[in-house]
Amino acid sequence: MVELKKLLNNSNNKKELRELIYISNLALKHWETYWSGFNSTYVCEEILKEFQNLNDFKFFIYGGYKSAQRSKIACYREDNPPEEEELIKNFPAKGIKISGNFLFDNATQDDFRSILIQNGVSEEKIGDIWTIGDRGAQGIIENLDIENLNEKFFYLRDVKVKINIVSLNELRIPVGRSQKIINTVEASKRLDAIASAGFRISRTKILERIETGVLRLNGTKVNKPTITLKIGDKLQLENKGFVEILDLQITKRERWKVKLLRK
Repeated sequence: MVELKKLLNNSNNKKELRELIYISNLALKHWETYWSGFNSTYVCEEILKEFQNLNDFKFFIYGGYKSAQRSKIACYREDNPPEEEELIKNFPAKGIKISGNFLFDNATQDDFRSILIQNGVSEEKIGDIWTIGDRGAQGIIENLDIENLNEKFFYLRDVKVKINIVSLNELRIPVGRSQKIINTVEASKRLDAIASAGFRISRTKILERIETGVLRLNGTKVNKPTITLKIGDKLQLENKGFVEILDLQITKRERWKVKLLRK
């Protein structure tokens, strides 16, 4: 059995870690593969660091497509490993289409996520959600207890939307981004400055996204643009992927030379 107390010490993701401990013990006992709920891919990577010294288990992070920003963790015994193709084929999720006319009433990823939560879907059952122009959104949702949503109509503010549950291969998956190193020089290590440079978005637009809660720092929503960042911090922006801070160096002119990884 995996010891709970030892792994939870000093962890910033206790809830997620408890779940992984639980499914690890199930995998150990029943010789089967078990999946966690959906979490930020960043959080998934972080909590697996707590398990790196455990030899009895193997893990696989997947969110329905290669560059997903929210993923599940598959846990299985080291001496009973499934093939990666099998894990992907049996990934416990469906696609969801949320259709409506948002030409005059723009909606964000979090707006569409909220309508699912308001109708009984817990957050850990919802994977990535991405907007489809002004016609609504698509996304990935856990495949259990979702039949009641299929072909039902709801309202997002004043816009009538229809939800359809589909297979994952019917989705218009967002184009994956290749990894890219970005070098920039900024006046400070503030969140808004580095996010603007990393995502190639104006400072004004970054401030708007911070205010509306769609920018995340290390998996958590932030609403203060003045937060000082450090090496290793990861930023996540709706439909724009991740930016990780690889290096920060002060220049002779007291500006900051910043090295970023965007993916």
